[in-house]
Amino acid sequence: MGQYKAYQTESNEENTRFQFQSIGKRGVFEKVIFFTPLTIDTYNLSLVDYDKATGSYDDLSVTDNGDMPEVLVTAISAIHQFLGSNPGKKIYFEGSTPARTRLYQIAISKIYYPEQSDLLISGLQDDQWFPFEPNVNFEGFLAEKKP
Repeated sequence: MGQYKAYQTESNEENTRFQFQSIGKRGVFEKVIFFTPLTIDTYNLSLVDYDKATGSYDDLSVTDNGDMPEVLVTAISAIHQFLGSNPGKKIYFEGSTPARTRLYQIAISKIYYPEQSDLLISGLQDDQWFPFEPNVNFEGFLAEKKP
């Protein structure tokens, strides 16, 4: 994760909701990372904008705040915390649009070094899982602790 720092988060007791502020060129935005069950052992990660005034969440807004690596490092940090308190679980995530999934792909390439990480990230392609590698278009991603 090198030169990028995670934002400070506030999490609930179960480590299934993490709130933080994205601070960048367009201002300060409230963001929330949710972990919700998909199956008995796999949880979905959602990264959304949060409007404190209305209490609403938005996964399609484009913040364009210039801090995507920091936001992703924050998400990876939240994944570590979630997996730390939920052993044996896996995290599935994809972008809310194909373009956003591609952005995740590029950003993961910048911060994920498989040999140095205690996470194993796989990519979904044509209903099959493959080890994550840069420059391969995946439809979604799965993160889990290395055995």
